[in-house]
Amino acid sequence: MTKTIVIVGTLDTKGDEVKYIKGLIEKRGHRTIVIDTGVLGEAPFVPDVTHDQVAEAANTSLKEVIALGEEGKAIAVMAEGTAKVAQELYSSGNLDGIIALGGSMGTSLAMPLMNALPLLTPKLLVSTVAFSPMIPLDVVSKDLTVMPTVADIWGLNRITKRVLQSAAGAIAGMVEEQEKEEVAQKPLIGVTTLGTSGMKYVLWAKPLLEQKGYEVAVFHTNGIGGMTFEQFVEQGLLAGALDLSLAELANHLCGGHPAVDRLEAIGKRALPQVVAPGALNWFSWFGSLETLPAKYRDRKMYMHNPLVMEVKTSKEEMAAMGEVMARKLNKALGPTVVLIPTQGFSSRDGPGAPFYDPEARKAFINALKRDIEPKIEVIELDMHFNDPAFAQEAVSILDDMMGRWQPAIP
Repeated sequence: MTKTIVIVGTLDTKGDEVKYIKGLIEKRGHRTIVIDTGVLGEAPFVPDVTHDQVAEAANTSLKEVIALGEEGKAIAVMAEGTAKVAQELYSSGNLDGIIALGGSMGTSLAMPLMNALPLLTPKLLVSTVAFSPMIPLDVVSKDLTVMPTVADIWGLNRITKRVLQSAAGAIAGMVEEQEKEEVAQKPLIGVTTLGTSGMKYVLWAKPLLEQKGYEVAVFHTNGIGGMTFEQFVEQGLLAGALDLSLAELANHLCGGHPAVDRLEAIGKRALPQVVAPGALNWFSWFGSLETLPAKYRDRKMYMHNPLVMEVKTSKEEMAAMGEVMARKLNKALGPTVVLIPTQGFSSRDGPGAPFYDPEARKAFINALKRDIEPKIEVIELDMHFNDPAFAQEAVSILDDMMGRWQPAIP
């Protein structure tokens, strides 16, 4: 089946490369729409969307963009216009996948563009600065595929041709494998986790939910996973959630990695949610201990693997997380239940475990219960996070809420 692939590039500097990719994609039988995001120079061939049209989509003119006199400001305007053009193409059924290529300028333009399109839309960025610090986690569309150019994008040669051939094949393959989306028959439940080494509830919760007729998507709360979970909520793809892993909340409060603000998207959508303080016993630190702030270096630590060091959170930080959690959940517009397994919040939190600290755990519980509003039900369970009974209770409560709330299937 013929698909439509949008190609984005600055034709004044990357025209030959864009034309080459265009030809390769069309050779596979697909339609292309080229968007020119260049500012100063002229395109070597006529694009489907000119740079003038891109500027107009941003409610300005190319002449005014040039008059800004700064590359950064110009790129920001052209990024806005390109995103609007791409959104209109997607809404009209004229965008099955998108590919952008460029250096640091083209990459900076592509980031907001890719974020403007829904998750699961095939997206490919061919960049000279792929996997570098120039591309921070918080600006990357969570479903974006990034391909390094290996050599600079400076004309066609045996190296750049090979890279562009791979890129054209990749985006074509992505859209070719995208079947027409089936009509959803089951409510989709989002379950957050941090992996079974720390919390094992997913081993029991996922099959229990599936037995009850739900489809289940699991999100690893490693920064990308938590942000993706929240974005899927905002897009209306989830019907409810077991949000039981809040590791990113600890990272956010303590300056760990990655620091992601959480716990608001489900509430804003008024969806049923069961929340628990999983993995608040530590925050994660990437890199050597020499880079860890001095105030944390006397803390208990646990090496999860050579890439990640876990640093114990203090009693005061646990109390602060209770306050933050209460403040966020108080905003929830839908049914919300907080489950607190009083015997431990993770495998690191139990007798003999590296972060076992009943006093810190109690400080969290007291702060949460003090600040939470009566509309939010808080249930303390005399069990550990990793007890199968905890997973069973969480699923039972969510299933009951889903039945009473009768959420629409997205």
